[in-house]
Amino acid sequence: MMGILAGLSIVVVLYSLIIVQQILLGLIVAVVPWLLYLVVRFIFTLERIATALEQLASVRAREQESTGPAGDYQQPSESYERGTEPEGGVENE
Repeated sequence: MMGILAGLSIVVVLYSLIIVQQILLGLIVAVVPWLLYLVVRFIFTLERIATALEQLASVRAREQESTGPAGDYQQPSESYERGTEPEGGVENE
């Protein structure tokens, strides 16, 4: 599909340059299909991301239901404790 679109774009640009002698017209005609292609790919990618996030949310909801209402206690991470000073820290001089 991309090869056909690339070949068509080259033919249109060459036609506009050699026959019509208006390069801007050829570039506009050659660029519009590529922009439409990119927009469609972007929409499909967003759709895949949304589907994956929905699946992830449903899996997490099922896991949370299976652990019970109390849930599991999580230990604070080490990075949380890095900012605290030990007792008897540096005194002001």
